[in-house]
Amino acid sequence: MSTSQPWTIDGIGHALPHPELRATFMREVSFTDVRELPAVLERWVAFIQTFEAERPRLEQLRELVHENGHPPATYTAGLIDVAPDELHSAADENRRGAA
Repeated sequence: MSTSQPWTIDGIGHALPHPELRATFMREVSFTDVRELPAVLERWVAFIQTFEAERPRLEQLRELVHENGHPPATYTAGLIDVAPDELHSAADENRRGAA
């Protein structure tokens, strides 16, 4: 979405790159106190702007992984910070799903 156009809830939802993110966004917006909504919306807009700014780097990384089968040795993740607890939780969910 162009930065010259005003953001709407619908526009934010459509700008999110994955269905899971859209669902999370809609759930968060739906259950947030109206007084806290501006901060929530600003956080999601900032996420989209960061993602779009990083898109060329991510596309280049995807091409390198496709060509070499793995990310470059110099690669460090940094777009989205994930806490160790979240990683462990996701790993546990994957183990349960595989059984």
